[in-house]
Amino acid sequence: MRKLMCGLLSVVLLLGLCLTASAAITGEVKTYNAPFLITNAGQGPGGKMVRLLTTQAGVVTLDKDFFYNAEPQEADLEAADYSCLIAVIGSTDKGLGASGITIDDEIARLERMVAHAQKIELPIVAVLIEKDKRSTIPTNANERCIDTICPASEWMIVVKDGNTDGRFDKLSEEYGIPLTVLDTAMDYTALAKEAFKLP
Repeated sequence: MRKLMCGLLSVVLLLGLCLTASAAITGEVKTYNAPFLITNAGQGPGGKMVRLLTTQAGVVTLDKDFFYNAEPQEADLEAADYSCLIAVIGSTDKGLGASGITIDDEIARLERMVAHAQKIELPIVAVLIEKDKRSTIPTNANERCIDTICPASEWMIVVKDGNTDGRFDKLSEEYGIPLTVLDTAMDYTALAKEAFKLP
C-alpha cells in the first residue's frame, strides 16, 4: 500500500512539473508587490477565475495579500496601498442580467473606476482570460469594455484565443502598452508566480 501511494505521489508530482514546464507565456512580465486588487470589467466570470488562478499560484493569499471586489467604488480603491488594479475583461448577457444593469450602466461604472484609479495613480492591469467571444460588431459589450479599460492600462495580459483578430496587438502598438499572451487560461497561474511578490 505504501509503495502504491508513493508511486501515485510520484506521478502527481511529475505531472505537476510537466504542466509547469509547459506553461507558455509570451512577452514582458511586469512585477507588482502585494497587496493588489482584482475586479471585473463587464460583469463576466473572468474576475473570479483570475482570483482562483492567483490563489493556486501559492505565492500570495486571498484577503491578506490580494483582494477581490466585483464592483469597487472610489473609496474601495483607496482601502489599502494597492500596487495595482487588475481589471478582468469579459461581458455576458447573463452576468449583466443577474446584476440588473445594462452594458451602458456597466461602461459608465468602469469609466468612473478608471478615472479614479488614474486620479490616485493606481496602475491598471487589463486581463482577458476567456476565449474570444467577440463578434465583428465593434460596439458589442466586450469591445466596449476593452475600449474603456485597455487604453488606460500599463500592462495587458491576454489568452491567445482572446486575441485571434490581433486586437490587443494593435492596442499595444497604438498606446505603447506591454502585452503578455498566454497559451491557455491555466498559464495565468505560472504568470502569477512571476508577477506578484510579497513586499
